[in-house]
Amino acid sequence: MYDKKLVKIGRLTMLFAIIANFLPAVYVGVRYGEMPDIATIGKLWLLVASAYGISWIVQPIAYFATLGTAGSYIGWLAGSVGDIRLPAASMAQKVVGVEPGTHEGDVIGTIGTACSVFVSAGMITLFIAIGSYVVPNLPQFVTDSFNNILPALFGAIYVDMARKDIRAGVCGFIAGAAILFLGGKLGINNGILTVLIVLSGILINRVFFVMDKKKAAQNT
Repeated sequence: MYDKKLVKIGRLTMLFAIIANFLPAVYVGVRYGEMPDIATIGKLWLLVASAYGISWIVQPIAYFATLGTAGSYIGWLAGSVGDIRLPAASMAQKVVGVEPGTHEGDVIGTIGTACSVFVSAGMITLFIAIGSYVVPNLPQFVTDSFNNILPALFGAIYVDMARKDIRAGVCGFIAGAAILFLGGKLGINNGILTVLIVLSGILINRVFFVMDKKKAAQNT
């Protein structure tokens, strides 16, 4: 019943959020009579779907173990899942000492995700108020470093998870680098490369899991 209630509430909130996302555009269209035709909307949707469509499927599946049910709804509703919500949930689980994919991990991941939303909202409000005056006066090397925030976050998360099994972590990194290199040479879409990297990581971890399981069975 706990999960059913979460899914019911999550679906309702996501439905309301989807409707709310269209309200500004509908208001502008009705108020000023500026509304694109269906063909233009379809072209724009296809453009976005071709670039990010794969991530709409891969990311919720890949992040679910860390975020949990409620955390997934909160994270996707608030946005910035990969660069803010996931690191917050992962760090909260690490500090408390619980594993992703467990009931305790779901609870702590949800708390971490929810806290990140409050912090993000507060920081955004603060920087909107003062950021336009502070950022232009920062040194050049500081503003240039903003471009590396996302890679640094993902790198830190990967290292934290990979150290739990160095073999899988190293092999996963090598496989991912090889897929990116070969995919770039062949001109494969980035979305497809993302799927291949995720699948390679799953396969590598599965191989080591089976090997360890057989080794443990032989020792007993």
